Amino acid sequence: MATAAPRRFCRCACFCSQNLYVARYGLHLRFRDEQQLRRDYGPLLRSRGCVTSKDFQQLLEELEQEVGRRRRLGQESAARKALIASSYHPARPDVHKALQDAALAPEFVAAAEYSASPGADLEGLLQRLEIVSEEKRIYRVPVFSVEFCQALLEELEHFEQSDMPKGRPNTMNNYGSVAGASLIATGPLWSSMRWARTWSWAATTTTLSSPSMWLWARPSQGVPYTLGASSR
Repeated sequence: MATAAPRRFCRCACFCSQNLYVARYGLHLRFRDEQQLRRDYGPLLRSRGCVTSKDFQQLLEELEQEVGRRRRLGQESAARKALIASSYHPARPDVHKALQDAALAPEFVAAAEYSASPGADLEGLLQRLEIVSEEKRIYRVPVFSVEFCQALLEELEHFEQSDMPKGRPNTMNNYGSVAGASLIATGPLWSSMRWARTWSWAATTTTLSSPSMWLWARPSQGVPYTLGASSR
């Protein structure tokens, strides 16, 4: 009996060379090698305090370490998920079950159902969305109910306080947890959203009806904020 081929994970090559943050100089850099770094950022780096050979060598080492960290993310994430799946005990098991319609905000359900109805158009869809800026054509809609959000926050806080390994969103954030990458038990929740296909139709309707409009998706990460403490 033939076995299924292993799943491949692909990432954009630019992930390991673009937008590398250096806190010491307050810069996001593109980095491929030393020659490119000197050519593209030499004057700017000197203006920010990277003056001596030692300064530049420290910067090179920092960038190479970050590139290495990004290249290892896939392997480290897989190992982290396996450990969490075998050892983590959730505070709210209901959050990890397949998502039910009751967890969705009524506004989202209305927009999704309308988008799948005969004759749905951009004007009708926008009537079901909140207007953030009509001039800039920015709209939004709540996805989850208040009750589900409260339960999810309780679970994320419980996970953050546990001794489970955490996946951090980026090098600018030392406290955020990447829910999709760290909290493996949320997998059934995100993957079982039967309404995702319905909403994708709404998105398609919106973008194809107006080429000047863009969709903006947010990654699933949570960042705790404590009064008097940095969130980074």
